[in-house]
Amino acid sequence: MDFDKESQQRILRVAADKNEGRPTEELDERIASVLELHPEFDSIWEEGDLASIPREVNGMIVNPFVHTVLHVIVDRQLQVGNPEYVAIAYKRLTDQGMEAHEALHAIITIYANLHFDSTRKSTQFDSLDYEIQVNALAYKTE
Repeated sequence: MDFDKESQQRILRVAADKNEGRPTEELDERIASVLELHPEFDSIWEEGDLASIPREVNGMIVNPFVHTVLHVIVDRQLQVGNPEYVAIAYKRLTDQGMEAHEALHAIITIYANLHFDSTRKSTQFDSLDYEIQVNALAYKTE
């Protein structure tokens, strides 16, 4: 899944299908599961193309489209086990007591920072840096 108009339209279609109870295909099911994690976006999807505009949601500035694409990317990494260290880190974090959605967001944050940094610099995504940062994740309870 990419950060493009086609992905945006697909997310909007899945949101409409979800709201109307229509069945979905495999990638659409992944998108739908992300949408289930973020009910705060439900009314935003009804805005169509305007849903890709960053806005304040629960006290944070977020672009629902970008957030959903990032979720789908990391979810896919977990589902296929590639890169393997993502699944290992996710399991480690949840075994340490981190809530599953929070663990996803921890990994997504690293991926997003590296992805957008490489985009701004017109460089290749730094997979080694991704691995190092993901492997360094730990859940601290206090």
